[in-house]
Amino acid sequence: MGKLGSGRKNYSVLPTDYKLLEEIGYGASATVYRAIYLPFNEVVAVKCLDLDRCNSNL
Repeated sequence: MGKLGSGRKNYSVLPTDYKLLEEIGYGASATVYRAIYLPFNEVVAVKCLDLDRCNSNL
């Protein structure tokens, strides 16, 4: 998270804080959407990972 006085905004990870608008890109394991971050009424990009398609060796 941002430090006090750094001028950086802190964004929530709650899905209900975002309204997805349209897909703007995709890759092997994720899709990127243009979205509105509702608390700030600000346009943002949201990357949604497809965990079924990710190759994880954890």
